[in-house]
Amino acid sequence: MFAPKWKKEAKLLDKAAKKFLNYKRDLLEEKQIAEIESRRIDLRSSVKSGDKERTAEASKQLQSTCESALPRYQAQGWVEENIEVFFVAIVVALGLRAYVVQPFRIPTGSMQPTLNGIIATKVDSSDDFPALPIRTLQWATHGRSYVDLVLEEDKTLRKEDPIEEIHTMHFFTRTKIHFSDNTSVTFPGPKTALLSANGMGFGEICGYPPHPNDSEALTRFQQDFNTTPKSEMAYETVGKNKNPIIRPKLKAGTVIARGFIDSGDLILVDKMSYHFRKPKRSEVFVFDTREIKKIRAQANPGSHYIKRLAAVPGEELEIKGNDLYIDGQRAQDPGFLKVMSEREGYHYGYKPIGRLAHGRTFKAKWSKHPGMNEYIALGDNSFNSSDSRDWGTVKEFNVIGPASFSLWPFGSGHWGIIK
Repeated sequence: MFAPKWKKEAKLLDKAAKKFLNYKRDLLEEKQIAEIESRRIDLRSSVKSGDKERTAEASKQLQSTCESALPRYQAQGWVEENIEVFFVAIVVALGLRAYVVQPFRIPTGSMQPTLNGIIATKVDSSDDFPALPIRTLQWATHGRSYVDLVLEEDKTLRKEDPIEEIHTMHFFTRTKIHFSDNTSVTFPGPKTALLSANGMGFGEICGYPPHPNDSEALTRFQQDFNTTPKSEMAYETVGKNKNPIIRPKLKAGTVIARGFIDSGDLILVDKMSYHFRKPKRSEVFVFDTREIKKIRAQANPGSHYIKRLAAVPGEELEIKGNDLYIDGQRAQDPGFLKVMSEREGYHYGYKPIGRLAHGRTFKAKWSKHPGMNEYIALGDNSFNSSDSRDWGTVKEFNVIGPASFSLWPFGSGHWGIIK
């Protein structure tokens, strides 16, 4: 730590020569390699003896030997070296992401309050937005960002697929609103947060089809649909169907979105564990949606979902009242007990719908074929979750790994190990 400068410089030169050998060994002859190694030995010996002049001479000899070993080779400049380090870091990061651990941003509220999805909150006036320092602090602690999208002139949504959700690297979800004049605006959140009545409410403004469970909104939509000329509507392609958007003409001053968006939890998915053990009932896990047909047929199917693993191969589920039963016994795992407790943000327990409607049982099948064992996935926010009750089981080949750690935002109350 307190070595003189000349000793530090000599040691750095020795390291540089070692790096030169490692990188260029395939271009060097054996006698050149031996000479460089000999010069390195001389340099280390002179440093150890404490002879400054001898060390200076050994350093000069080593540097000259390395430079003359490849006379036509141009040494890397600082730009090239930094680019090389940058690309090595990318390769390492991609390797870790592919085989060890993968970050994943939770897009929806199906696992609340265990984990947060992206939540949009409408505000009546931008005057209610806090000052910039407070907004900056809120972003750091809660991932909260503010948005105020207002049309400055009359616009008409383009005829085909005017509202498009874009996913990037599992981190960012954006929604683009396209207009007939080839312009567009971007909402910094998912489509559901923009359109739903619980979010920014733009769906009611433009006449987007409401959620099937919202009977009042569905009745209003049907009445407007029956009285609106089909030629005036825009359409969204969903598989082989087209959903109508019945009020695509928007006046200047229309508020597309005004309020704030709280980021979904950023979590780490452990991609190693399932190579050494089977998935366990009750743990929170992530899976991809390949070949889950009912998910892929949706307008904006997510490529990955996160749920609680409710049943492993061979187990049978049933909902009695709002309680979950596994093979005829009331579920006792901590994750299920939290949902059924109806306390601390867990409301109503489990909703008996779809494949788990009252009186129905739902079994995860065991298979002798590799990768075809089945798992049943349920969201903790059972009354607002699209899960195995709707679209069926998750095959073993879809399973990625358990959700291990919540990284950010720090103020969500979820930072730490996921249970």
